[in-house]
Amino acid sequence: MTTLDERLQKGIETRTKFGGGTLTGGSTPMAWDVAPDLERIAGEFLFGSIWHRPALNDHQREMITLTCLTVLKRDNQVRRHLGNALNLGLTPIQIVEVLMHSSYYSGVPATLDALAIAKQVFAEKGVDYTPQKVFDSSETPDDLYNRGVARRVEYMGPPASGGAGPVTQAEREFNRLTTEYYWGSVWNRPGLELSERSICTMAALTALGREAQLASHIKGALNVGLSQEEIVEVFIHATFYCGLPATRSAIDLANEIFRAQ
Repeated sequence: MTTLDERLQKGIETRTKFGGGTLTGGSTPMAWDVAPDLERIAGEFLFGSIWHRPALNDHQREMITLTCLTVLKRDNQVRRHLGNALNLGLTPIQIVEVLMHSSYYSGVPATLDALAIAKQVFAEKGVDYTPQKVFDSSETPDDLYNRGVARRVEYMGPPASGGAGPVTQAEREFNRLTTEYYWGSVWNRPGLELSERSICTMAALTALGREAQLASHIKGALNVGLSQEEIVEVFIHATFYCGLPATRSAIDLANEIFRAQ
């Protein structure tokens, strides 16, 4: 059992890594002057305890953080954590892929705002970044669709048989498009491992309170080798970024799925 002072010291270590070896006041340093006890609590609970838990590494934790902040449109903190991500060793390509991956959960406008901030941060830090251009416009829609079906089955498993299908032609066409571009394109992009895309997805759905969709992605995470402990750790890490109620709901849902296995 650590003392509170020991937790605080670990928190200082984490924040110093964020700053590339320099301890700074964070994204909103003036806020600590108004609520110094919150700075202490965050230093112990978030930076000194959660960030030091062993189930996930710093890269995975920063991906979760960036995802939560992006989908919730916390632009000031997004800016700060983009710099933190670089200092923790994430590559610009990994960072951009995390932001791009979020677009299907919060919508493209939130992602565009985060990408614009990323461009500014890369320029300010002198980061040499060449965007990935991997989308092949010479492919056919069937190519995209078939690759999307394969990735979805790899991640989610074979679709359940006998379920009610779409009622309208509009939904059938929509399902086709999402299979092509969501599964066939985004989920197949290089730059992030499949397990990392799973982690980012669970973080986004937790932050947004989308439990119906989160359930299938918890099962998908298990399919691609994430352990129950790692999955729950994703939700625990999200607590300070999207709130305890969202975390509690996600953990309760995960427990239902784990018990049913």
